[in-house]
This record gives sequence, structure tokens and C-alpha cells, in this order.
Amino acid sequence: MIDEYIKALKTGEKEYKSRLAAGEYPYLPALDDICHDHETMPQRSMGLLEIPVDLITGTKTRARQNSFAPDFMPLLDADTEFASKWSNLYQAQLSEGFNSPIKAYEYLHRFYVQEGNKRVSVSRFLEMPTIMAEVIRIIPPADVMSENPVYAEFLDFYRVAPIYDIVCEEPGTYAEIAELLGRSIGKDAEPWSDELVMDLKSAYWRFCKVIRTLQGKMPSMALGDAFLVYLRVFTGDALAAQPEKEMEKKLKSIRNELVITHNKDKVALVESSEEAVNAGSLITKAEKLVTGPDSLLSKVIPAVAYSRKNPLKAAFIYDKWPENSNWFFDHEEGRRYLEKTYDGIVKTEIFVISREDSKTGEKGYASFDDAVEKAVSWGADVVFTPSVRQANDTLRAAIKYDNVRFLNCSINLAHQSVRTYFAKLYEAKFLAGMVAGAAAAADGSHRIGYCSGMPVYGTIACINAFAIGAAMVDPDVKIHLDWSRKQDAHWWWDMVDSGLHVLSAFDSLHNTDGSSAYGVCTVERCAPGEGNDLSGTCLITNLAAPVYRWGKLYEIIVRTIIEGTYSSSAVDKKDRATNYWWGMISGAVDIELSENISPYTKKLVEVLRRDIIGANFNPFDGELRSQEGIVRHADDAPLTSMDVITMDWLNENVIGEIPKIDALDDEAKATVKYSGVEKSKTTDR
Repeated sequence: MIDEYIKALKTGEKEYKSRLAAGEYPYLPALDDICHDHETMPQRSMGLLEIPVDLITGTKTRARQNSFAPDFMPLLDADTEFASKWSNLYQAQLSEGFNSPIKAYEYLHRFYVQEGNKRVSVSRFLEMPTIMAEVIRIIPPADVMSENPVYAEFLDFYRVAPIYDIVCEEPGTYAEIAELLGRSIGKDAEPWSDELVMDLKSAYWRFCKVIRTLQGKMPSMALGDAFLVYLRVFTGDALAAQPEKEMEKKLKSIRNELVITHNKDKVALVESSEEAVNAGSLITKAEKLVTGPDSLLSKVIPAVAYSRKNPLKAAFIYDKWPENSNWFFDHEEGRRYLEKTYDGIVKTEIFVISREDSKTGEKGYASFDDAVEKAVSWGADVVFTPSVRQANDTLRAAIKYDNVRFLNCSINLAHQSVRTYFAKLYEAKFLAGMVAGAAAAADGSHRIGYCSGMPVYGTIACINAFAIGAAMVDPDVKIHLDWSRKQDAHWWWDMVDSGLHVLSAFDSLHNTDGSSAYGVCTVERCAPGEGNDLSGTCLITNLAAPVYRWGKLYEIIVRTIIEGTYSSSAVDKKDRATNYWWGMISGAVDIELSENISPYTKKLVEVLRRDIIGANFNPFDGELRSQEGIVRHADDAPLTSMDVITMDWLNENVIGEIPKIDALDDEAKATVKYSGVEKSKTTDR
């Protein structure tokens, strides 16, 4: 068997020379060098385990380092005793298998061999996937764990599902894998059944085998992260045994999703409506598009595929009836605006995933898949899903119906098959903060209550912009923050009972409960029956309301489809996700001012509104101070748009905190898992 050793030796020498040429260490790494004080760290015997050979990274001590290249192939001459022993082990493995396990230490999800280096080398040469090992885990200190959050998450995962094979690099991957399987990995999570653990392990092995056959056609990335994308899209049958050709077909269909997941710069923001509309063609500004026989629209339509006889069909999939949800009510207003604006050129239809409407008796669809199937059979050219909770469902549908355009209302989600859209509400929130600040200064309280929904991307920017706007008018003002989607939330009465008179409530002019508590308002206690809130005990005066103009956003997106610029290379980035993020300049956001505010306040707000629309002012320019200290000095580089979207700090004049996911209600938890700022995604361990 010396011939096989010589083959292994040549492979090792090649790896050795390659590492030297690259200026890298050409031998096996040793745990003694990687972690000098590991002997003093806590250790835990994991028992006898079948471990992945690919995760065996090096040797425990320096003694055997120079005998192997970094890929565990041998480096000693063929006439040595080492070569003879290696060859004997090779023969033993072929005839009867190794008769004893190796001994290895696990540190940060990698293994270092104490006894059995030659057995590992033979296993690598034979491309064996696993080897039996007696494993001792070295528990890293707290500072190392904090620097390796993915490993900390792996330990939670391993506790309930003892599988070493799944290796991830992206934080949150293990938790989402568990979520997709209907399980959890939190501190109170129960161990998974042996059947589920084996099914998951087998599915992962099959996945790895197939994706490796596509080497060169798939991005190089941690296979655990790639497996998560596969689970997102094919959740229903991802664990089921299936032909390799079928898995290969599925993997090829999600290649672009894998590319984006692997790309560190995952999201391409399209922040100008004109950039989207004008991409690849010269046309008039979107704001000049009007309807009528002599409109620009009537001149454009004959040159493209859509007409009143052949309208573009836009489907809207809601998971609540609009009259029961402020959010979907506003999007429904946008849908109606879209259809009215295009006057027959665009037809729209809603598909509601819900039980029977209690008011109209109309029946909804049992599932998202049913609603999408009906929308596609209706002839939808484009499908809008206005809730971030629908993000994964939308992705699955987009892969399945790849001839239909799918868009989800969210921001900073990285999917190539699904575009996302959202509005820069923080611009209007800044102006609303100025109105609230003036009111708080006038009543001498210098206190404002602020109700937010849940800590998803963009929400913290709204809070901070509001707080900055209020402080520009009243430097002494404090913003008392509460969250409506916390468990057992009673934010309204908590604020009123604490003596707050100026409040920032919901951002919709429509309140499903019939209350006037929206936008910036003042509230005064009054005798029962004399108030205008639902209890009749509070007198509410509306001052200003930041508003979404979803119809304008839908109008512009649909126009890009009609005019053929939707798929322009200037917008459609094959290696990144396209996210539309439009503000006041596009008309997607605005503020409505009441006659109840001072004309001087109104004049100031109008001046800054024009400056924001003209891109001459940004609330996050200049010095920024958080509750912990300075975030940005006055002469520092401006915050990037992604800095604004992913903010996880609160302005210095905000009293409150960003809630962790455990504190939220169930529906909010589901949303935050997909689109929450990082601080909100954590749990209390």
C-alpha cells in the first residue's frame, strides 16, 4: 500500500508548496499555539462521537505538526517508519475499519487531534465524511464567546440538537433553522426528538453532497448558511429524502439567493424614484405623470405591451382584512390610488389570507400558497406582499413562479428573487418631532410620550429623528418611549396616567379602534362622556400626522414595469438585493399639519420640509448623541443610509429602551426575527 502513501505524499507536498508561496504557515496548526492557556479553561467530556472529518483542523500539540501539511496529507518520505504505519492503517481501514476512536479536543467548533493524526490523514485521503472520536470540549472565556457570537449560538443549538456537522458563519442562522423546523434553541427549549435530529442530519449530508458536485457553479460559503437558504425556500420537503437530480435542480434555482447571502454587501438601495424610473431610458419625471386622454401616460402606453385591453395585473396579498389593520388599510388605500391613477391600464385585486370577514361575510384564503396560486391563475404580472412577516413565503413563491415579479414591503432583506420597498418615514417623523417639541415647550412640561410599534429596521431612525426634531425646538425636552407590541401593552393609559399631555401615537390616519389617537396629539383628562376617545374620558387634539403615501410608491414601481426599466441593469443587481427606499422627495412620505398648531411652528416645519425634499437637510447631519454618548462628531463622515436603517441606539433625550424579542407579542416576535434591529433579536439567556 506504499503506492497510496506516495499519492498522499504528493498531495501533501503540493499543499505545502502552495501555502509557502502564499506566505502562509505550511504545516498543521496546533491548539497549543492557537490558545496558549487552554489547559486552564473549563473542559467538558462530550463522550464518544461521530465527528465530521472536515472539521478536524489540526493537532493538539506541536509534536506532530511538521509531519503533515495543513490538509492532513503526509510530508515524511516514503521510506520512513511513519510511511509504513500510515500504509498499515490504510489497509486496516479498507479491510475492517479502524478498531479504536481517535482522541480530540473541540475548541470553537473545530477539532484538534491528541491521538490518531495518521488515522485522520488516512480518512482525509479516502474522503471519509466522519470518524469516531472521544471528544473533550474546551469552554472559551466570556470575552472570547462575545467575540464569537455564532459559536455561542451553536452551543445553544447543540444542546437541543447534538449535530456538529452544521457549520454557520452568519449570526442568527442556527436560530432560524430551528424556527423553520418549528423548534427553538433558547434557554428554555426542550431537546429535539432523536427522529428529528437524525432527519436534519441526513438532510444536511444529502445537501452537502449535492452542492459539492456543483462546485464552481455555486458561491464559496459556509454550508450551514447555504443550507438555511435552502430551508427557507423548500421548507415543506427540505428534510425528505429525494433524488439527487431533484436536489440539484432546486439548488440551481436558488443560486442567486446563495450569491447574495455570501455577499457582504448584500443590499443595493435605490433611494431615488427617478433613478428607478429613468434607469436605461430618458423619460419625464415621475411626478409629472397624470392621467387623461392627453397625458404622458396615454402617449407612453401605445409603445408598450400594456393597455386598457391588456392591462398590467397587480395582486396584493394581505394576511389581515384591511378594515381590521391600520397597516393594511393604508396599503389598501395605496392599491386603490394605483388603480385610479392608471385608469384601466392597471388592474388590481386583493387576496386575503384570513377567515371570513366579520363585516362583509367575504371569505379569505386558507394559506399564503393558496392566495398566490389564485393570484397567478388570475394572471398577476406583479405581486405585492405588504407585510415583512410574509417575506419567506414571498421568497418561496418567487422561486416557484419565476415569471412573476414579487415585492415585499420591508427593508434590508437580502433576496435576489424578491425586491423590497419601504418609505423613509423618519423624515416626516423629524418634522412631527418639531411640532411636538413646540407643544411640550408651550405647556411647560418638556415631556413627550412616543409610542412605537416594534423594533424593526427603520423604526429606531424614526424615534431618533423625532427626538432630534423635538430638541431643536425645545432643548430641554424628554421623549418617553413605549412599545405597543410588547406583551400586555397598555401604552396609552400608561402615558396618560403618568401625566403626559403631548403624545406621538400611531402613524395612520385610520385607527381600527375608532380612536383619534394618531400622529402628534395633545390629551387632557375630562369628565366621563365629554372626551373624544373611546373611553370618553380624554379630550384629544390632533396637531400633525406623519403619513405613508403607499399609492405613490406603488405608482412609481408599476411605472418602471410599464416602461421597461424594472429589469434595467442600473437597478437589477444580480449579486445584490434591490431595495427601494423612498422618502418625501418621491411623495411616498409626507406630513399633515392641523390648524391647531401655531402659524409660526407651521412656517418653520414648511421651511424644513422644503429643505428635506430639496436634499438640503438631513436630521442625522451634525453631532449625534446617544444614551451612551457621542455617536457622531460634527466633522465625522455622514451616516450612510444603511447606518440609518440599522440604527440600534437611542438619542440622548429618549427615556426608554429597545425591547428584546422575548418582551414582544407573538406576531411581533415573528416579524422581528426577520427584520428586527440586532439588539431586539437577542433574548435573555
